[in-house]
Amino acid sequence: METAQLPHFKHVNWDDPEQAYRMYIAYISLFFDIAVLAYHFSTPYHPKFYVKTTRRRMLRLHIVSGCLEIMACIAGFYAEDPTMYSYAAAILSVISHVPSTFYQIPTVLGIKAFLVPSLFMVTALHGYYAFNLALNPTSFYYLLSTYLTVHIYAWSRVFFALYYRFKLFENHRFSASMLTSGLLLVPSVMGLYGNMMLVCGVLLTDIVLRMTTSSDFWASWTTEHPREFASAPEKKVVLEALIAAAEVANVVDSLSIQDTKTRYAQICSKVMSANVRNATPRSKAETVFRAIDVDKNNELSLQEVRDFLLACGISSQALESRLMLESLFGDRKVATLDDFCSWFTKYWIHSNSVSVHRMPSTPRGQAKLVFDILDSDGSGYLDVQELEHLLISWGLPANEAASYLVEHDKDSSNGIDFQEFYGQMSTIWRFAIQSFIDEGKIIVEN
Repeated sequence: METAQLPHFKHVNWDDPEQAYRMYIAYISLFFDIAVLAYHFSTPYHPKFYVKTTRRRMLRLHIVSGCLEIMACIAGFYAEDPTMYSYAAAILSVISHVPSTFYQIPTVLGIKAFLVPSLFMVTALHGYYAFNLALNPTSFYYLLSTYLTVHIYAWSRVFFALYYRFKLFENHRFSASMLTSGLLLVPSVMGLYGNMMLVCGVLLTDIVLRMTTSSDFWASWTTEHPREFASAPEKKVVLEALIAAAEVANVVDSLSIQDTKTRYAQICSKVMSANVRNATPRSKAETVFRAIDVDKNNELSLQEVRDFLLACGISSQALESRLMLESLFGDRKVATLDDFCSWFTKYWIHSNSVSVHRMPSTPRGQAKLVFDILDSDGSGYLDVQELEHLLISWGLPANEAASYLVEHDKDSSNGIDFQEFYGQMSTIWRFAIQSFIDEGKIIVEN
C-alpha cells in the first residue's frame, strides 16, 4: 500500500500512464453518473425490480447507497483528512450496496453463463476494496478502486444506450454492454491481468455447472435472454417461424400448390421482405393455419405442425421438450381452425402489434394502448396466465409473477379488466410503452 499523501487530489501522478488512466475513467464515470441518474428518474423502473416488495426495497437501497458511496469517495478524494469519508464509503458498500447487488444478480438478463459469474466476481471485488478501505482509510489506491468498481452498472447503461442508438449487437445487446463495461473497468483496478482472471473465473464456473447440471439448465444458461423473451429464449425462434407465415399472406395461396419442402422454404425466405401485416391476431392465426394445412382439409395434424416448425429452423429437441404443442392438441389427433386461433392468440401474445399516428398524451390513453395490445383475443379482459407469461418474459421469477397477479386479481376471476389494469398495474403499462415501441409492437407512423 502506498504512503498516504493528503489531500489525494494534490498528489495524482498524471505522468504515470496507469494512474492517469484510472483518473480519466473516474472523471468520465462521474459525468455518466449524472446521465444514468437522470435516466432512472425519468424512466419507469423495470417491473422485475418493482412488483415484489422485497425487490423494490432492495432496488431503492441499492440506488441510494450507491449514490451516497460515490459522494463519500469524491469527498474523500478532495478532503484534507479523508478518514471519515472513507469509512462512510466502506460501510455503505459492505452493508448495503454489495449485498443488494448480490440479491439482484440471479435475475440478470443476457447470457447468464457469462454475466452471472462475472457480476458475482466484480461485486465481490467491490466488497474487497471497500473492506480494505475501511482498514486503510487514507489509502488513495483503495479509495479510487472502491469508487471505480461501484460503476460497473452505470457504464453498462452507457454502452447499452450507445449500442441501441447505433443498432449494434441487436440480439445480444445486454450481454455486450455488460461485457464492454467489465473490459473497461476491471483493468482499471486490477491491471492488465484483471480481464484474464475474470475470463478464467467465468470458464471455471461454467465447467463446473456443465458437469453438475441438466441439459435443460445448460441450454438456458448459455442462451441470450433479451427482456422480451427471458422466460423461454427458444420461443423467439418459434414465434418468428409462425409470424413468417402470417406476414406473407399475399403469397401463401400460390405456394400451397407446390411441394411441402419448397413451400416452407419460400415462406421463410419471404418474411424478410414482407410488408403485409394482418389487422387482428385472429386473422394472423388464420393465415398461419392455412400455411401449415398442406392437405387443405381445414384440420392440422401434429405432423403438419412439426414439419412446418422443423422447416423453419426449430430443432427436433426443442419440439420434443419445450414447445406448447401439447396445449394445442391435448389428446386430440387434429386441431381445428378455432383450436389453433385460440392457442395462437393465447400463447403467442407477442405477435400482436398496432400502428398509431401519434402516441397517446395522457396516462389513461397510454394504459389503454398497452391493454389493447395485450388483449390478443379482444375479449376486454387480460387473462392472468397471459400477464404472468409477460412478466416472466420481462425477467421476473415465475413465483414472483404469480404472487403479484394473485394480489391484484381481487375478485379471483382469473381476468383483469381495463379499470383494474389502469388503476392497479401502472408499473406494467408505464414500462410497457417504451418496451413495446422497442420491440415493434407499437409502430408510430410518421
